[in-house]
Amino acid sequence: MILFTVNSCFLNTSKVDAIEPYFTLVFKTNGGGVRPDYGSFIKQHLARIGIGVEVIIQDWSTFVGELIAYRDFDICYVALSGGSADPDFTGIYNENGSLNLFGYHTDMDYNETLGTGLNEWYMKQGNLIMPPDSTERVTHYWNWEQYLMDKILPCQPTFVPKTYEAFWSTLDGYDIEDGIKQSWGKMSFSGLHAGQITTTEIVTTNAAWSDLNPIFQTDLGSSEIISATMDDLVYYDADLNVHPHLAKNFTFLNDTTIEIEIRTGIKWQNDPDGLFLDEYFDAEDVYFTLHTRATVSNDVTNYNWIKKLELVDSTHMKIYIDGDPNTPKNDVFAPVITYLADTIHPEHYLNQSQLPDGITPDITHPSWATFATNCFGTGLFELGTFTEGVETELDIFSDCWMLDPTVDKTDMDFVNRFGDFTGGLDSWRIRIIPDPLTAILEFEQGKIDLVGITQYPVRREEMIADPDFEVQNDIKFNLGFYGYNMRPIRPDIGNPNPAPGDPTITVGLAVRKAISYALDRVEINNVIHKDEYTITDHPIYLKLGIWCNPNIIRYNHDLDLAKEFMVIAGYGHTPTPTPTTIESTPTVEINWFYILSGIFSLLGIIIIIRKKK
Repeated sequence: MILFTVNSCFLNTSKVDAIEPYFTLVFKTNGGGVRPDYGSFIKQHLARIGIGVEVIIQDWSTFVGELIAYRDFDICYVALSGGSADPDFTGIYNENGSLNLFGYHTDMDYNETLGTGLNEWYMKQGNLIMPPDSTERVTHYWNWEQYLMDKILPCQPTFVPKTYEAFWSTLDGYDIEDGIKQSWGKMSFSGLHAGQITTTEIVTTNAAWSDLNPIFQTDLGSSEIISATMDDLVYYDADLNVHPHLAKNFTFLNDTTIEIEIRTGIKWQNDPDGLFLDEYFDAEDVYFTLHTRATVSNDVTNYNWIKKLELVDSTHMKIYIDGDPNTPKNDVFAPVITYLADTIHPEHYLNQSQLPDGITPDITHPSWATFATNCFGTGLFELGTFTEGVETELDIFSDCWMLDPTVDKTDMDFVNRFGDFTGGLDSWRIRIIPDPLTAILEFEQGKIDLVGITQYPVRREEMIADPDFEVQNDIKFNLGFYGYNMRPIRPDIGNPNPAPGDPTITVGLAVRKAISYALDRVEINNVIHKDEYTITDHPIYLKLGIWCNPNIIRYNHDLDLAKEFMVIAGYGHTPTPTPTTIESTPTVEINWFYILSGIFSLLGIIIIIRKKK
């Protein structure tokens, strides 16, 4: 019997078939929550193919240093999150990537014709194929993923977490993949639910916001309000297809020059000082936004691909691209579209004074401080009342171009994507409740219409069974994997010598394939995550959709194949199994999982590493 309390658990040990290990690998992780459980599972699973595993649990800072600097491990568990809508994972799987914890080096797959490693070539070439969303580029990344996972195998992808939201069943038209902003024109209430005051308002929750200027904001509370009040130049739907938005269209004049035509008739919300009335969006706003991003924002280095900006007229501008400023020619930069999918700033308000160059805005001007607490844009919502520590009220901007029939939207498939806005909603109230459990309690009392329910699976199951509620889920931009240290100094998992049973691959690759086939991700997902996570085989975010190779090699649990690759690696025919007891170590803070009696709760690791644009 497995008994869980809030702070501890008591586990019976079990017996599994294990064999005398040929060698022992070091698995390191930081402690806390379920993070060590992955380590205990890999210890159990690899014992079946003659690989011992020493699980070492470290504090957070020590483990981060281990990953980035010391790398004295054979296997770890990492979860990447963040990123963008582009499949470029430079920085992670390339030789000089700052997060190349695997130790990939071009010597591993050097190609004389290419003059570099084939994996390195794939990654660099991916950023040179134009246009960025072409079938050719998609196919290229499919080929790269297959090559990486078959011929290099730096990791074994495992799971993608899901996020869950619950809402009252009287709310129609909401789609978690689209979010509130894109769902707004399709949503309506069929009637009042318990505790509800009006059907013209949506009530949600978030943490407090801190800075409403998009080039300086760093928190989710601020980001939500910025996204509601301001518009992107181009727009990615949930399917990651790109659509025109404030830009009527964008044209690649050549591989390193983009011409943008902006949509006309779009009105700005009035500024909080009342200085500028009836201002309309134009190309100067786009020029100003991109220049500001590249000169004074928190992420200026992410815009060093901008060679030059040219204002053609009030409705057109050009962007000259140089993906590598260190070479004399202008180089292609394929992920450019992801940087155009960003909020546009009001030039007329924020550019009231400039630095001596006459171009770069003076961010010490009072308008910038005002904008940080009173942002405005061309978006569907405008800031209403704000009560510090309590709530922020967003009201429909009645002059918004999305509601204006005179603004040409025929190129946007507008109604199908955004709805017809006949549902009667006119405001969005965001209550400041950072504690998720408090938010759920308020939701159940009817004081909130929609709430995140990811962290509380028991409550979620109850709501799924309750006809008063609806529950939806979506996967995240997240990728968890067992990372393999392929450096030659790791004598087994990184062994660069030809495998005795197949000299076309290395000993290390054969061992990594054996490990990948030995891991039973279905069992791990069932025991640790109640089968709620999505199993993935891709080395990039599954959320990237079309960029994920549908026919990628899959290392589904296959003990016979795992043993076969151990033989290929030179470890002989697997001897007859002998019963071996593998102890489980109690973990802490697992107060929301239901685990079946008689099954291990085993140790592992997740570390979140954010990859910025």
